Amino acid sequence: MSARQIHTSRFVLEKVVDGEQGQYYELSNNEKVMKFVTGYALSREESDDMFSDFLMENQLHDDLGRYFIRERDTRALIGVAKLDQVEGDIEIGYRIREEQWGKGIATEIAQGLILFAREHLKAKQVIAFVNIENAASIRVLEKAGMVCVETIEDIDEVKYKFIYSHQTKKSMKTILYLILGLIAIFLAAGLVVHKDYSVEKEIIINKPKAEVFAYLESLENQNNWSTWAKKDPNMKHSFTGTDRTVGFTHHWQGNDEVGEGEQEIKKIIPGERIDTELRFLKPFEATNDAYMITESVDANQTKVKWGFTGTMPYPMNVMLLFMDMEKSVGNDFSQGLKNLKGILEHQP
Repeated sequence: MSARQIHTSRFVLEKVVDGEQGQYYELSNNEKVMKFVTGYALSREESDDMFSDFLMENQLHDDLGRYFIRERDTRALIGVAKLDQVEGDIEIGYRIREEQWGKGIATEIAQGLILFAREHLKAKQVIAFVNIENAASIRVLEKAGMVCVETIEDIDEVKYKFIYSHQTKKSMKTILYLILGLIAIFLAAGLVVHKDYSVEKEIIINKPKAEVFAYLESLENQNNWSTWAKKDPNMKHSFTGTDRTVGFTHHWQGNDEVGEGEQEIKKIIPGERIDTELRFLKPFEATNDAYMITESVDANQTKVKWGFTGTMPYPMNVMLLFMDMEKSVGNDFSQGLKNLKGILEHQP
């Protein structure tokens, strides 16, 4: 790219010169083209005055100023473009003839101006300003790789400031590579981190085993001693089936802390063990197997074990590295067993 001339794949941009006032009037006399410049079509006198200002600007710098956009082969006038300096940054701008809209020309011109500003003018940052209502130009600048960074309220309009910064682009790539790297580490960790988890707590209750098991066998009784039932006194409960039998299901719906879910009796070994399935529905979906075991210590003492197991599928099993099941669930199990002990030992 040489001074006073900028090339793109289909067009050549050449600095406007004296004698081309009539060609500029072809652009400036169109109300749609001038909508976000003056707001109205220019008269010939107004157009020539504006063109005179362009000629004066062009004399101040070999490369900065106003350019006509011409079709490379036919030399047909396509529009006008600009390169200005604003506090050390290079500002780009363009206007395209109405009959040439929708052909991708504006994007090609914006990209060409950005490239020229960076490679020929060595601009650290390329900027552009666009009226907030000019949706078409906003899309063009975004396609050209520019990013909106500021809203500016002038006396006569509100506009966005867009920038194209090589450093910004490199930073965005660095961030992208960092994110991809973290995802790769996350996926790799999932291959070595275990997927299964379990928690079990126990307590000694000073009551005979038969009496303890009879109380535990009722799933409805669990609401009397479970810590979760106490976290939401207004929790809604519904039951399906016959309590103390396989298939009996308790459905609960509570606040954000307890969520929504259901527990179903899956197996009962009389006097020994009760297996249930916990199905959490909200705020997340998960399924766990829970159990309660009773063991005689002596004629008047019973050891109760309460536990649950589960599996977290890959790659979400990585979250197990950051979850302390013993603390988050184990504490609730321990407190629940203490509540159970208190209820049973105070029964006559």
